[in-house]
Amino acid sequence: MEEDSPSCIAENGADVDESCCDVVDQIHRELARLDMPCTCKTQLDRTIVAIEAWRKLKRQKELIRTITADYGQLEAGVAFMSELARLDGQSLSAQEMHDHAESLKFLADLADRCARYLTELAGITPSS
Repeated sequence: MEEDSPSCIAENGADVDESCCDVVDQIHRELARLDMPCTCKTQLDRTIVAIEAWRKLKRQKELIRTITADYGQLEAGVAFMSELARLDGQSLSAQEMHDHAESLKFLADLADRCARYLTELAGITPSS
């Protein structure tokens, strides 16, 4: 009989995300109660690993798409705010100053979200 715990290594030899191994372990415990053949457990392990790899790739694509869109908005927003660099030579109304302040807050929130998503992407992207 094969061992009950998964190796946490994908067929290509790469390490699999630890959460995937937790799911596989939980499924192994449940299957042990059902007394299924080892070949079924092995096939199930492979299926779970493939599903987790697919979910990871899907999340990477979502993050990349969101980061790219957010960066585009940041770039446009910074270009729009360029008149603040010439503030000493211009006279802005109080409303314009409030509008620029709100725009800066929005851009800061956008930059923060972009940074968080980029950090998440770094965590799920394999090192090269």
